Amino acid sequence: RAYPGGADAAPVAAGGEAEEEEGSNFKAAPKVGVSELMQKDADDESLRKYKEQLLGEAAKAGAPVGDPNDPRRVVITEMRVVFEDRPGGDIVYALNSKKDVENLKNKPFVLKEKCLYRLQISFRVQHEIVSGLKFTNKVYKAGIRVAKEEEMLGSYAPQAEPYTITVPRRTWEETPSGWLARGGCKAESSFADDDGVTHLSYAYSFEIKTDWK
Repeated sequence: RAYPGGADAAPVAAGGEAEEEEGSNFKAAPKVGVSELMQKDADDESLRKYKEQLLGEAAKAGAPVGDPNDPRRVVITEMRVVFEDRPGGDIVYALNSKKDVENLKNKPFVLKEKCLYRLQISFRVQHEIVSGLKFTNKVYKAGIRVAKEEEMLGSYAPQAEPYTITVPRRTWEETPSGWLARGGCKAESSFADDDGVTHLSYAYSFEIKTDWK
């Protein structure tokens, strides 16, 4: 795969534990809200402490995670293009507002031919648990879709600190080369749950060139 958005995204599960799911065998657990989850087996002290450790801030009664005026459950906070040897280091887009996310597609980054890179996306989950989350990335060149990747990420509990996924997880992507590969590309990414509800979608763009400028 040569375009941004490979299929090796690495989830960070609630409580900091890594979670991996194989796409075709993935079966999401039944949806349960934070309050309902905490009320189950409430008389079991050890289980209660385990759930508090797993859910973190979300388990604290009367302490909702997230802005009550913001109904979104998944909020992107940063997109980072990580390079192996770019002279200027990584390219970082701080996405602190909805306007920042909307403007992302108008701020293309440059991929030098044959350079090695990864995408790193940080996002917050608020209000309720998001189960069966799936990341999808589509890349278009001259209006034609040239790449599509999907990755099952798992379930995430709400917390103030962001989760981070890296695409691909263990290896690097290599930018294609040649005159057919050069030029501008547009991409669309989304996070949807196992019910098909899209919690987050955004667009970005990039150019493939013979040099970094």
